[in-house]
Amino acid sequence: MVPELSSTLENSPEYALVGAILHQAMVDLRATAPPVEQARSVQLFRNEERHLEMLCSLVDLDHEGIQEAVQRQYPQWFATP
Repeated sequence: MVPELSSTLENSPEYALVGAILHQAMVDLRATAPPVEQARSVQLFRNEERHLEMLCSLVDLDHEGIQEAVQRQYPQWFATP
């Protein structure tokens, strides 16, 4: 991303919206979240239907980097059987 574009994008409503969606999805991975919300968040962060990739592309985020970070923080949800 171009540095001057980066600071403009990070202050945009789109960036804030994507950030809020990703934050809520992370919160929904906690043990206290309802099982349905946990399952939806796992699906998002596994990028099964490429929703994470599409969402991140809207604001020029690296979806693979986000996936890796989430999988490191919540390995119980992403362990291969």
